[in-house]
Amino acid sequence: MRARILAAVAAAAPALAHAAGPVFYGSIDAGVTQVNDLGGGHVALVGSGNMQPDRLGVRGEEDLGEGYKAVYQLETGFFTDTGAQLNPNKLFNRAAYVGLGNRYATLTFGRQNNFMFDMVARNSNAVVAGTFYAFHPGNIDDLTNAGAYDNAVKLVATPMARATLGAMLAPGEQAGDSARNRAFSLGANYVEGPLRAAVALSDVRNRALTLGQTTGIRSLLGRTLISGPAAAPLYSALAADRVRSIGASASYVAEWAVLHALHVQTRITAGAAEATMKSSELGVNFPVWQRFSVNVALSRSTLAGIRWDQFTLNNVYSLSKRTSVYAQAVLQRASGAGAVAAINSIGYASGRTQTALRLGVHQLF
Repeated sequence: MRARILAAVAAAAPALAHAAGPVFYGSIDAGVTQVNDLGGGHVALVGSGNMQPDRLGVRGEEDLGEGYKAVYQLETGFFTDTGAQLNPNKLFNRAAYVGLGNRYATLTFGRQNNFMFDMVARNSNAVVAGTFYAFHPGNIDDLTNAGAYDNAVKLVATPMARATLGAMLAPGEQAGDSARNRAFSLGANYVEGPLRAAVALSDVRNRALTLGQTTGIRSLLGRTLISGPAAAPLYSALAADRVRSIGASASYVAEWAVLHALHVQTRITAGAAEATMKSSELGVNFPVWQRFSVNVALSRSTLAGIRWDQFTLNNVYSLSKRTSVYAQAVLQRASGAGAVAAINSIGYASGRTQTALRLGVHQLF
């Protein structure tokens, strides 16, 4: 039983190890979601990239002799429901890097994920329970690939068998202002048998946050984010001088279930004002029998006096090692002055409660 659970967890998380290559791979996920309140009305959505993000890539390594190797990865994201690129301005929007390494460390250059995504997110409700809806309102804490850094230099070291350490820097490349647009990240990951634990930090300067569109917050830090009538709202991005996230997570594979927990804090600074978003999660995956699991997740996020509490249930049936069908139910409740519910990636509701029911198919290749 434990071996099957470990295999399921490994399949749920994006692969981080470099196989000898080239290896071509991808993920396709699509389904129908019924939302009770999206801007005031019921709606059925044909969406994609829920259980895992839709992506296509190639990665590999070359043996250079004497224990050294060259590594590389190119990965692009897309929307299965429309066939469009995830980011039309970046062909390889999820990853594009090359580097050198040995058994102790690897140094890479290019567009790369920070360690909030690489390490902390691997124990999150979204990854282990298998639903993008479980990421937090606004999606600003870098737990998703949306926080990847351009022009990054990344060092990952394994000083001992069970521990991995990482550091990366993306210089802002602004003449005369070395701090502008600069980003850096630090991380540590530890694996001991059934236990996995991680801590990480990400820090980004001069980042635009679209909190109005994603959370329904009308103003923050003295900035108006939503103006105009409800029927035709006008959105303004929050130009943050600095966004810093610090997170910790852990998971434990028991004989009867996978237990996982996470806490992350994101501080937003704009001028002399600042606000902190805090999110905590608990989840458990129950393998009902060999091919079927029931994944239950709870989370709470707070920002500027607003609180979002969410319950997520995901029932996954594996048709094979690569193909799964699933049924999800998500309930979110918001509280606080002016709060509205806002399940991640769906959009905000007109009221304090939002529910989503989804049926989907996921294929890995």
